[in-house]
This record gives sequence, C-alpha cells and structure tokens, in this order.
Amino acid sequence: MMRPKFDAKTLWMIRKEVREVFRSRWLILGFIISPMFAWMFQGAFLSFIVGQTSEEPEQVYITIEDDGIWARTLYEEIYANRSTLLIDPLVNITLEEGQQLVADKTISVWVLIPENFTQELNATTKSTLQIVVNTASFRATATASRIDTFAKRVINAAIVIRDLQVNWYTISPEANYGHQLAIFLVMLTSVLAPAPYISKSFAGEREAKTLEALLVVPMSRVKILGSKLVAGLALTAIYSLFTAVGILTYNLSIILRVGNLAPELQQANINRYTVNAYTIPLIMFCQFLLLLCAIGIGVVISCLAKDRATAESVNSMIMLIPTFVIGILGFTGSLLQYGGVLLWIILAIPFSHAVLFLNAVLAGTGTLMGLSINVGYMIGFTVVFLFIGAKLFEREAIIS
Repeated sequence: MMRPKFDAKTLWMIRKEVREVFRSRWLILGFIISPMFAWMFQGAFLSFIVGQTSEEPEQVYITIEDDGIWARTLYEEIYANRSTLLIDPLVNITLEEGQQLVADKTISVWVLIPENFTQELNATTKSTLQIVVNTASFRATATASRIDTFAKRVINAAIVIRDLQVNWYTISPEANYGHQLAIFLVMLTSVLAPAPYISKSFAGEREAKTLEALLVVPMSRVKILGSKLVAGLALTAIYSLFTAVGILTYNLSIILRVGNLAPELQQANINRYTVNAYTIPLIMFCQFLLLLCAIGIGVVISCLAKDRATAESVNSMIMLIPTFVIGILGFTGSLLQYGGVLLWIILAIPFSHAVLFLNAVLAGTGTLMGLSINVGYMIGFTVVFLFIGAKLFEREAIIS
C-alpha cells in the first residue's frame, strides 16, 4: 500500500490552512480568552466568596479538659469576645462528642483545651491548644484563624511570659476542589472550543462556495483533510498554553487570598483549592487528546451539515449533553462507582476517559495500565472519527 508523500503541495496546503486560521483574529482571541477567563473567573469568584463568608459568624464547639486557671481564663476571654471573634454560638461539648463530630465530618470549628494545660504553662511556660477546622468552609477557616491569634494574645500577654502553641487538625472532603475544578473546566472548554474552527473550515467552505475549488486541487483528499487538522492542532497548542497560564493565575489568586490566615490554614487551603503545578503538563496532554476527540466528531458533523450555522448548532447539541452529564457525575465521585448498562454507556463516551485519566493523575492513584487504557481509547475514538470524516470528505470530491 502506497503512503501519501509529504511533498511541496502538501506544505503549501498546510501553510494555506494555517494562514487562514491565524487570519481570523477573533478566533485566535477566543482560544486565548476562553481558558484564561474560565480560570480567572473561578479565582475571582472564590476570592469574593472568601471575602464575604469570612465576615460572617460561625458556630464554634469548645471542650475544656483542664480545670486550671489558664484554661478558665482562656475560655472566659473567648466567651466574652464572641462578637469580636464572630462566634455564634459557642457550644460546650465533651471530648467524646467532639471526636464523634470529627469522625462524621460535621464539625465546623472545635477548640480543645487539653488536660494539664495550666500545669504545663506554669511548669514550662509552654502549652498546646488544639483546633480542628473543616477547611471546606471559608467561614470556619477564617473563624479558626481568629481564635488562633486571639488565644496566643491572651496567654502570651501575661506578666509572666508564656508560650502558647496551637496544634491544627484539618478535616475536609476527600476530593480536592482544585482538582475537580480542573477536570470540569478542562473537559467543558476543550469539548466546546474547536466548534467555531471546525464549522468554518468545512461547512463554512461549502456555504461560501469555496469547497468545490479546493477539491479540484491535484491533491489527495486525505492530504487536504490532514492540512486542515494541522491548522486545528496549531489552535489547540495555543489553547493548551493559555490553559496552563490560566491555572497558574488561578493558583496565585488562591495563594494571595489565604495570605492573612494562620500558616497551618494557609497550607490546608492551598492544598485543597489549588491545582498541583507539577500535574499541568499531564493536564495539557489530556486536554490535547480531548481536543482531538472533539475535532474528530466535529469533522464528521461539519461534513454532513449543509451550512456553518447548522454545523455549529448540531455540534453544540451533541457535545454539550454528554459533557455536562459526565461533568456532573464526575463531581459526585468516581465514574466507576456506577454499574450495569449505565457504566457501559459512561465508558463508551470518550470524555469519560479524560475524567478518569485526570482523576487518577491528580489524585496520584493512576497505574500505567489504567492510564494507557484511557489514552488508548481516546486516541482510537479520534482515529475512527477522522477516518469517517476522511471518507465523507472524499465523497465531497465525487459529488463535486
């Protein structure tokens, strides 16, 4: 079987398609703005929510295991300054009740004044206060940070120099918010982004009556299709690059927002809400595969559509439904938790394998075999649809 040669005509066609793509400034601008806006908006939104909720009262649980003077002093000061600390209400609970609330992950903030608190302060001038906080709540996080600062000021400001240490214990949902956000935004924007280019490059040419002229060029239809795909890949490179910039900008906004919290809380919030920078290359790789899948499906739709508007409408409808379904299911936990026919339907959708791949990579639980299956399925799906698109493209030449 003869393979098509990569000759001067092919290079000419590639340059032509790339020039056509980059001539459309609005298209390029859309590929730059789309990922940047998605990430920067989310960072601004989280900053706004943090700013709002951090000024609202929060329920605080407190347990006093020590009956000495310093334990009573600290409790009385916290109680007396409830309004300043934005504590409403302050609830006294036993150690066992607190431990159960922590186990159930239903606690907001729990302050534990342990046994021997006063004795250690009098004997060594050092003691430890324990604070448990649910870092999934911005309001609880801000309240815990205020209690940390206040408790140190109360104890350390005594005539005899004291040194109060605060041990932090954080609880939060198992899923990292930043990682789940990365999965949803990467999938949603990657699936929908190529639609304008695909519709313009195929159905748009038919609508503008330029497709017939292109098809009489003495080149194989596969090479013409390949040239258009190369131009599309150039766009995906721009898109992936600015996705990385968007993620880094989002991370920076989170780091700046938590800068006024206690060091322990800073790290807890950074771990929960940011995206690990080391995973960005793998996110870009997965996004590249997603874009290829979307382009493959878009080529088939565009070759069948009569005009650009129809191509864009059908493409959006076909892409959006499975994207939102998979995105919503992904936020409820692992896609593999579902069984029966539903599981097979989920696994048949290529975007599901992108979610599984990103989940495994971001959580650090992926195996080479599992990741290879996800990548292989997306590549195989793309190849099949591009093959169908090539056949439809050849049909255009016969009709012309």
